[in-house]
Amino acid sequence: MARLIGHSKSKYTTGTCLGSSRGRGWHGLLAERWQHAEGDLGEVLPRDTEVIVMLDGQLRVRRRGDGRVQQHHAMPGTVWLCPAGIREDMIHLYGEIRESIHLYLPALPLSKTALADLDVDPSCVRLRYEGGFHDPVIEAIGRTVAEELRHPSPVATLLIGTLSAALGAYILRNYSNLSPASHPLPPAKGMLDGRRLARVLQLIDTHLDRDLTLDELAREACLSPFHFARAFKAATGESPHRYLLQRRLDRAKALLGAGTLTMTEVALACGFSSAAHFATSFKRANGVTPSSFRSA
Repeated sequence: MARLIGHSKSKYTTGTCLGSSRGRGWHGLLAERWQHAEGDLGEVLPRDTEVIVMLDGQLRVRRRGDGRVQQHHAMPGTVWLCPAGIREDMIHLYGEIRESIHLYLPALPLSKTALADLDVDPSCVRLRYEGGFHDPVIEAIGRTVAEELRHPSPVATLLIGTLSAALGAYILRNYSNLSPASHPLPPAKGMLDGRRLARVLQLIDTHLDRDLTLDELAREACLSPFHFARAFKAATGESPHRYLLQRRLDRAKALLGAGTLTMTEVALACGFSSAAHFATSFKRANGVTPSSFRSA
């Protein structure tokens, strides 16, 4: 898969990048937090599909893409969709966007999502050039990703993989020429039988000390990443990233109780990046620090 590069100053000539997921090892999407001043933005022909959610600000926006002019008033939660291959040749901001989250989805994985998850020919799918709308699902995903940029969690890789798979399938079903009613999702319950679930759980327990991706777990279950995430939650009652975090914390409790490893060694053995990161996650989940737990 080609590396996701975003637009940077080629499009956001008035903007300041507040943070990026570049270099974090995330799979499935590139995320950037931006602040934009009033003015004209640059003209681009995007290689990747971009989903933007405004988090803070209130202004009027005028833009043109795919031969269509759109004008709207934007407020927190406003969403813009810019499909790959559709040139935007005019964007003007009549005010400041104090913070927005930009999510870039690569075109090839979107095509795989169309084929594997929706069973449609990717060449027949066209995303719509839409802007100025509100969608609680897209907003929730955007805000979760923005929070991961500010405060990375110990299971960020798996969480972001799950969110990118969900977002890809969601925009294909709801913001394309496809009709959601004509492409219903199969029931998640029963897609992950006991034998395959056991293999997945064994894979997780064997590799608690490193980042696991959604693609790895999905391959073990012989499902697409999107269907696997749905099936795993239906089978266990938990999302893959929450299950992984709980298993890491359970392992940490056992190692703390044994008392043979230092805090740093426990942290690394359970997949946390540092003792400080481990202590924060452990206290958030258990109400006490690892040191207090060990002493008790």
